[in-house]
Parts: sequence; structure tokens; C-alpha cells
Amino acid sequence: MRPGLAIIQVGNNPSSLTYVRKKIALCEENEVHHELHHFPESITQQEIVHQIRTLNQQGSIDGILVQLPLPPHLSRLEISNEIKPSKDVDCLHMANFQNLLQNGEDNDIIPCTPAAVLHILDTQEIDVRNQNVTVIGRSQLVGFPLSVLLLRRNAKVTICHSETTVQEHVQKADIVISCAGHKELVKGEWIKNGAKVIDVGITRIPGTNKIVGDIEFQKALSKVSFITPVPGGVGPLTVSMLFKNLYRVWCRSNGLKLNIDEQDEELDYAQNYQF
Repeated sequence: MRPGLAIIQVGNNPSSLTYVRKKIALCEENEVHHELHHFPESITQQEIVHQIRTLNQQGSIDGILVQLPLPPHLSRLEISNEIKPSKDVDCLHMANFQNLLQNGEDNDIIPCTPAAVLHILDTQEIDVRNQNVTVIGRSQLVGFPLSVLLLRRNAKVTICHSETTVQEHVQKADIVISCAGHKELVKGEWIKNGAKVIDVGITRIPGTNKIVGDIEFQKALSKVSFITPVPGGVGPLTVSMLFKNLYRVWCRSNGLKLNIDEQDEELDYAQNYQF
């Protein structure tokens, strides 16, 4: 008996293609049952909802993931709330998200990318208490839940968005976490000497296979005390956290005891899985 994961992808966003390819590869290498439902960008809301409702009733599927972003004509909120909460491996259903806000890291499921960032902070022994942390991006998938989790660790959090003067807040930050998805948005000279930087963003350069992050990596290197690379860094860990969440919901749905050692083995394997 193995876990089952269904991935719903719409269109051909380059970053999404990268992530989905790696998720499928990891499923195959770990003999996880998986289904990719890849739809054209012209698909209707009703058609996606119908597919999710079918997967909700499918016994071989323990986790359902909608790959973001979605085209503008589709409602991410409505689609996420169609996923059965017990199969929501990215904590996007409103009931699960509300539980996260209430329970923090004690919640049963933590969104994959915020969980990856927290794992990096823990393994690098970066204490955020009373530190000025600038989070760039406020999406429900990454920036907002991550900011809430950091606040619960007693960080002094500033959230930047499209109407914010990013440079001003980066210059004051002890820790910069950028999840905007804009190529080299954060300039190297903005970063304070000795700051720690986690780059969540991923952008594929058009017409090439090159992937870059939100940070001017080479220019930042001489100033930071720690920085995550793109590709690599947060990306592989995000995929591993997906499988950690899948393992949790699979155990729960089958009445199995959660084996932390098996989770850690899954994490250790995926942690070194490079893009």
C-alpha cells in the first residue's frame, strides 16, 4: 500500500513545468502512485471543479495538489476550497488555512514552501527571535502564511508587496526572505552586511533553460552571512515537504501511526534533489 498523489496543472507556465516535472520524478523514484491532470489554459472553472470532485471520491488518491499560478479567468480560492480538506496537501482549503493561523507549526499540515523555509532556518540554526525579517510577497501559498509562522517565532516581520518600497525594508533587514517570483528584484547592494537571505523566487529566462531567483545572487554573496541558491536551495525542499505532507495525510486516511523516522528518510532523500 502506497500513497497516491494527484496533480492538477493548467497551461504551461515555465516555473510550474519545472516543479511538476520534479514532483513526478520523485513519485516515480519512490513508487508513489501519481496522476497528472494537465489541462489547456482554456479550461473552464466548472471542468476543473468536476475533476477535483472526482478525485475527492477516488480511493487511490490521498493528496490533491493544484499547481499555481492559475490563469486569471480561474478562481484559485474557489478551486482550492473544492479540494477535500483531508486531501489538501498544500493547506490551501480555507478550513485548513484557518487551522494553520490558529495552530501555527502545531498544525497537522503546513504549506510546503513555508515549511521548507522553516526547515532551512532550523538546520542552519538561524534564530529569528527579535530579528528584523523582511518577507517579500504576500500570497496565501507562501508569503502570508510564512509571515504568520515567523511572527509566532517572535520575529519582527515586515511584509513587502507591489505597493511597497522594497529597497527601504531590505536595507534594514537582518533576514530577507523573497518569494515574489520576479527576476533579481532584490539588488545585491541593498542587502545589509551580514544579513541572511532565503531566495524562494524562481523565474525561467525566456528562450533558455536558465533559472534565476529574486536576489542578485553574485552581487549579494560578498555581503551576506548565508544565502540559498537558485536553482537548488528552497526548491528541492519544497518538493520534499510536499511528500512529507502526503505521507501525513496518507497515514491519517488509513489509520496508520505516523512514523517520524520514515518521514525524515523521505526528507533526506529529497533534500539533495537538485533542479
